[in-house]
Amino acid sequence: GAQTAPFEIRDEINVNENLRLKYRYLDLRRPSVHAPIVLRSKIAKIIRDYYEENAFVEIETPMLMKSTPEGARDYLVPSRVSGFDRYFQIVRCFRDEDLRADRQPEFTQVDMEMAFADENDIMALNEGLMKRVFQQVLGVELETPFQRLPYAEAMGRFGSDKPDTRFGLELMDVTHAVQGCQFAVFQNAVAAGGTVRAICVKGAAASLSRKEIDKLVEVAKTYGAKGLAYTRWTAEARSSSFEKFLTEEETAALEAAVGMQQGDVLLIAADADWEKACTVLGAVRLAVGEKLGLIDKDKFNFLWVTDFPLFEYSEEE
Repeated sequence: GAQTAPFEIRDEINVNENLRLKYRYLDLRRPSVHAPIVLRSKIAKIIRDYYEENAFVEIETPMLMKSTPEGARDYLVPSRVSGFDRYFQIVRCFRDEDLRADRQPEFTQVDMEMAFADENDIMALNEGLMKRVFQQVLGVELETPFQRLPYAEAMGRFGSDKPDTRFGLELMDVTHAVQGCQFAVFQNAVAAGGTVRAICVKGAAASLSRKEIDKLVEVAKTYGAKGLAYTRWTAEARSSSFEKFLTEEETAALEAAVGMQQGDVLLIAADADWEKACTVLGAVRLAVGEKLGLIDKDKFNFLWVTDFPLFEYSEEE
């Protein structure tokens, strides 16, 4: 008789990943593993058709790798294409970087080159592509043109250069509200020309327990913050990590600035570097959004982030 399979060939199973990879040929028969591969093939065809309709030629550029014994982390791909004013390729890329959940060493991307184009031409062309892919694959109609958000505004409002605009909870600048206070964390940030940013989570005092807030403090630390200041105002009491250092007037001014009321939770990040303060709070904002179920996963909010800074300040050098 036939051998028993190492695991059932169906979706609702919980199998060790090593076992799945060892029997990859069986795993690929499961619908949840099989379907994305078919989908990927369909998307690649839509992309090819779309660019071809827009007078692009598909070209494969060389993929040569130079080994670097001295440990420099580079893959060298020399490719010069001349005489084609519009070309594209669906191309394998390699990145010698540390693994993260959203970062693979090997992945496929769409490259396109267009002569005599400005950023508006490129944005319009690729909006058309996204519109078509979503239409044909998901039956979802995307609205074009997509929203455009300058980098500084994306960082200031959402604390991210890839902001999730599917829910509110935007960052607020409260630097002016805490200007003269005696709390060292705020004081130092203000004195260094930095920023103090806040999010006020309405009606969340019940769901964001002290334990949950401690988890958010850990999130902040992952992004390089020393901590996260908070006030939790329940019907019974107020607990705060910093209000004891403020006068009543200063506390009232801060609350007025963010529109805080009983039942709310106030979360604050401060740093001499405004981008760091925003990044920290942006990560906390996403964690709160996930925790409280504020993010509609069926919604697609496409946007372009424009005016990226050309250079980045390096803390190491």
